[in-house]
Amino acid sequence: MKVFWIVMLVLLIIVLLLFIICAFVYNQIAWRTTIKVPEFLMNSVAGNEMFDDYEQKTKVQEKEFLKYPLESLTLKTPDGAILRGRLLEPKEPNGKIIVACHGARSCGIGEFCFSGPYYYEKGYTLFMPDHRGCGESDGKFMGYGTHESKDTFLWLDYLKKRFPNQAIFLLGVSMGAATVLMMSENLDDDAVKGIISDCSYTSAWDEFSYQLKSSFHLPTFPILNICELYSRIFAKYSFKDASPITSVKKAKKPILFIHGDKDNFVPYYMMNELYEACASEKECVTVNGAIHARSYYTNPALYQNSVEKFIDKCMKL
Repeated sequence: MKVFWIVMLVLLIIVLLLFIICAFVYNQIAWRTTIKVPEFLMNSVAGNEMFDDYEQKTKVQEKEFLKYPLESLTLKTPDGAILRGRLLEPKEPNGKIIVACHGARSCGIGEFCFSGPYYYEKGYTLFMPDHRGCGESDGKFMGYGTHESKDTFLWLDYLKKRFPNQAIFLLGVSMGAATVLMMSENLDDDAVKGIISDCSYTSAWDEFSYQLKSSFHLPTFPILNICELYSRIFAKYSFKDASPITSVKKAKKPILFIHGDKDNFVPYYMMNELYEACASEKECVTVNGAIHARSYYTNPALYQNSVEKFIDKCMKL
């Protein structure tokens, strides 16, 4: 009998440790405020090992981008959250608006500091929302496209009222790409002409499962299942709800998929899976040598030409 209780105690300790470890993993995945971890552990995550001077260049470029005539916008959601974003109106508007959605743990200014000046010079009205749990907006958790897609529809309503009769294009990078793809099945408005998806994952579940296996050689079960439980309890959404691949099966607008072939954070093969699943008119562009979320930075000419051709094609449809 004594052996039985010792075994049960050991099992209980193992289960408690597992839930504590998963709480830490969930904190790193979804919380705005994360527990600081050693650099070697961060470097072990697939896609994080290629450090260079990019971060430093980004900080310099952000300062330059903030010199542009950016307008700060605020929006209150039905559940009381305050969302913020930046609007950049060109001197000579071309009649087109780009809604640019950033990736996880980023913000509008940081994500588009390299490409933003190009769109401005070309006459696009550029709007960059800060998603919940990121940047200057409210929120404790990132939703990987769940609440971000709903909030972006609210921003669309604002933009359509402020800029009537202008064509709108949705552009997203990483989590932002997942966000705009998750909107694709519900875009009934003629004002929205097309979607540009830059390095989206097929689903949050697939992405986290990939990272567990490729970075830490750990199984999806039970770690991701416990993290999923935490997400349902604290953030009120399921990782399986964040599923761009489900949405594109019912997409109503043309989609341009862009992905770097050296991306091992959100693996390159996910673009092909999304492209194959997409029900609407579609195109795809591979940026050779680009790692995660750096397609524009790696080959701006290819990126610009691909986006311009896609936009021109959408405007003729």
